[in-house]
Amino acid sequence: MDDMAPAPGSAVDPGQTEEPRTPGRLHALKDKDTFIVADSRGDILGAADGLFHNDTRLLSRFRLLLGREPPSLLSGAVSADNVFFTFNGANQALPLPGGPIGPPGVLHVERKRFLWRERLFERITCVNYSRDEVLTPLSVEFGADFRDMFEVRGVKRERRGDLSAPEINGRSVAFRYVGLDAVERSSVISFSDPPVRLSGSRADYLYPCAPRGGWSSIWRSAPPPRSRPAASGSAPMRRPPAGTCAAASATGRG
Repeated sequence: MDDMAPAPGSAVDPGQTEEPRTPGRLHALKDKDTFIVADSRGDILGAADGLFHNDTRLLSRFRLLLGREPPSLLSGAVSADNVFFTFNGANQALPLPGGPIGPPGVLHVERKRFLWRERLFERITCVNYSRDEVLTPLSVEFGADFRDMFEVRGVKRERRGDLSAPEINGRSVAFRYVGLDAVERSSVISFSDPPVRLSGSRADYLYPCAPRGGWSSIWRSAPPPRSRPAASGSAPMRRPPAGTCAAASATGRG
């Protein structure tokens, strides 16, 4: 057996680390007129999935990345009582700034979400099971197309309303759409702490994760307004307690 061990100081090939299982099904949660459909990782990729309110898609893309890749899929399912969706995964190989590639499978990632009173809540937890600190590059890709259920199912419309350019404000990105009915609809992605980089489609963070330590992030959606919305904003959020990462909130308004 000793003949099979690598020589001291030699590089160790981690082998094939690409995800052998792909999210082959969609999972749904619903609360009154608000529902979300996402894949087994919890991602929204803009096909038949999304966050909907009153049959309008407020989020058409919502994807979590660790480094350049999504977490590998260990499990993803809705609870038996149809209240929670939970994803469990692990990191792929992580590129370290100015250094070697971090090993795959040392970070356990959990995404847990539920809908309540027309709000979407999601908690992301990451635990480092290695003996070394891992610098975790976390990114969120997002977008809103405000398509109705008929368009999402493949119906082509001759005309659509006006979709404004995303409004970036350090801690938030707002999407606004005025439909042919002259009603403005909006979707706001907001963050408790400013990302390292923020564009109209992506937020980037860089979190240190101590050995046997971890961090937690919370994503939250605000209640959709009952009438024509005025100027959009995000509710203030308390700073996370010491030892946790910044909480990120996704706010959808229809």
